[in-house]
Amino acid sequence: MSSPFLSTSEKSRGLKHHYRHQLLNGIGFNFLGDTPVYLLALYFGATNTELGFISSVLYVAGILLSITPRLLAGKDIVKIQYLAWLIRGVLCLSYTALFFLQGRAAVWLILITYTLFCSSRIVGASMYQPLIRMISTTRNRGNVLAGSSLRFQISATLSKVISFAVTSLKHLGGVTGILFMTLGGVIINTFAALEIKKIPCREKVRYKKGRNVFVIFLESVKVRNLRQRIILSIINAGLIVLFGFAVPFLRNDAGFSNSEVFLVTVTAGIATIASAYFSKGFADRLGSRPLIIWVIVLLTAASLLWALLPYTPYKAVYYLALFLSTFFLRANDLLVNRLIVGSMPENDSVGFSSMLNFFIAFFALIIGITGGKLADFSKISDSFAAVNGYSFTFIFAAVLCLFSLFISLRIKESGSISPAEAASIIFSPSNLSTYQSISKLDSTENAIQRKTLLMNIGLNNSKMATDEIRNILSSPLSSDKGELITSLYTNHRPILLPELLHEAEEPYSYHRLKAIFALGAYPSVETQDLLLRLLDDQDPAVVSNAAKSLGRIGCTTAYDKVKKLASFPTTIWNTLNFIIAMYHLDTGGEYLNDIFSVDKTANGDTFNQTVYSLYANLYQMEPPLSVIFQERNMMKGQGLRDFLDEAREEEKFLHNHRNFLEWFRDDELENIWNLCKDILQTKTVPDYYSGIKKSIIKFPSDKGAYDDALAAVYFTYQLLKM
Repeated sequence: MSSPFLSTSEKSRGLKHHYRHQLLNGIGFNFLGDTPVYLLALYFGATNTELGFISSVLYVAGILLSITPRLLAGKDIVKIQYLAWLIRGVLCLSYTALFFLQGRAAVWLILITYTLFCSSRIVGASMYQPLIRMISTTRNRGNVLAGSSLRFQISATLSKVISFAVTSLKHLGGVTGILFMTLGGVIINTFAALEIKKIPCREKVRYKKGRNVFVIFLESVKVRNLRQRIILSIINAGLIVLFGFAVPFLRNDAGFSNSEVFLVTVTAGIATIASAYFSKGFADRLGSRPLIIWVIVLLTAASLLWALLPYTPYKAVYYLALFLSTFFLRANDLLVNRLIVGSMPENDSVGFSSMLNFFIAFFALIIGITGGKLADFSKISDSFAAVNGYSFTFIFAAVLCLFSLFISLRIKESGSISPAEAASIIFSPSNLSTYQSISKLDSTENAIQRKTLLMNIGLNNSKMATDEIRNILSSPLSSDKGELITSLYTNHRPILLPELLHEAEEPYSYHRLKAIFALGAYPSVETQDLLLRLLDDQDPAVVSNAAKSLGRIGCTTAYDKVKKLASFPTTIWNTLNFIIAMYHLDTGGEYLNDIFSVDKTANGDTFNQTVYSLYANLYQMEPPLSVIFQERNMMKGQGLRDFLDEAREEEKFLHNHRNFLEWFRDDELENIWNLCKDILQTKTVPDYYSGIKKSIIKFPSDKGAYDDALAAVYFTYQLLKM
């Protein structure tokens, strides 16, 4: 028996054809419904109540869904959507009768045809949410919903530009132009239906006798989270219906022509595209709830803007108002849809979707007719001052927004952040930059780009950055993890100390040494206890790193043990770690007695240069010894000459400047050691640095190599400056 779920490749193929369908559907729908139907109804004299019905019928047709699961039980959901799309296109051919009708007969034809169109559409649309669930995952569902909407709106905006161009022509500015676009819409709608047919599907409509939409509704509203999501969906549909009155407002009150109405709806299309990008960029990571709260607050303000918008010859004001309201309205629609798709029951997704659309239809009809009646009341009211003919309609929308806000504040969504945290990301340039870095990290494979992004995340102190770091630290094997652990040393995050302790304690952790290193920035009882235990580890690298971190947190109780361990380093890294540890723990400078040692000089030039450079760097000596060695490695004598030129500020170096140059040139290193010893014999140095003096004096003059002699001259100069 084959699995009812799609494979990864099938989901990918299904998503490709769904996206193609949405591109075609955006053009087809905008030629067959929406604005063209409004304009046809207005042309033939439809009333505000009839306009309210047109605004809501897109949802009202959902009443049919009370019987859909029973009639379509066992049918493939993709085939149902395919046939529904074909039928709705054929129904629109009846608009051609408007070439011969006028007045009420034309209005009734429009109302009946559009109702049948929406009825066919709603049957297919009820399969949309189950289909999205089928071809997406919980990790990318918000992205898929936004991508689907984005493609629909891009093509819809293109169709509106075409509509504007067509209706701007002298002979096509009225009904004729709109009807020709409708015929084009039928053709494009057919191609859109064919794309649906290509989507892989093993999901069928399930129906259990007695489980009608009312039973499913009663079951769903008993679950608090589902109840709240259903209410949000109903209000969201109602808001879309009420904001549909913007078209008759612009046509009747603002005096826009047909072509201007199409042009202003291009602005709405751009706003919808922007809202899809907004949802795509934030929803999956931040969650729907915090974004809905802020979007609804701003949509409330947009509703009041429309309610208080007077007539003005400056039409740019209307464009701005439509852009803002559409952006917030469509963003809310996508975010609410994401909540719904994520909470649909897996074993009855079609039944749940049908139930939801049925009750949306019922309330959308009430809200649409109420909006129309309020528009009539706005025009005739003497008791209340209405700024425009649709003021009360948009005030009603503001009231619904406030109710939606109340519900969204109470809703629970797993994995979402708080509204305050969402605001701190969206409205803060710094946090927004960090958020974008986190988002890009999921998609980029370039090693350099990833390192840059990780650096940005590591330097940001926001909770979002901390949460992302904690998330990456949970991975057992990740190169990103190592980079971020290292960043925790320089950019302290005490809240992540438990994660660091766990990583450092785990003997088989891939990034154990980096975690031990980072603990050097977190002095605490827990850190000290763990690092002291690690001094007994069997791995010398773990021991030396633990010693270094103990030194950095100032654990003086470890001094004797670290001093003993430092006598037996096994690698260059262990040597350096113990030097750093003793630098922090040895307050008397006793460890400096071993800077120069015959045994250590046998380790070679690279080892010696590295060790000497570290000692100089620890005490911030100038010029840096590492730079002198760097120049010396590029060309023998080059770094030495520059250093000796600078060292002539000391009298003894001034008098012996030529001698040093000649001895180094001729490899007469014994003379160099003897001169350094003579210089230091009579020099009084601070007690702490006396170990360097002793180390140089006791070193055999006939031992050591060029680099050892150069280091001896360097440290002699540093002691003279003290």
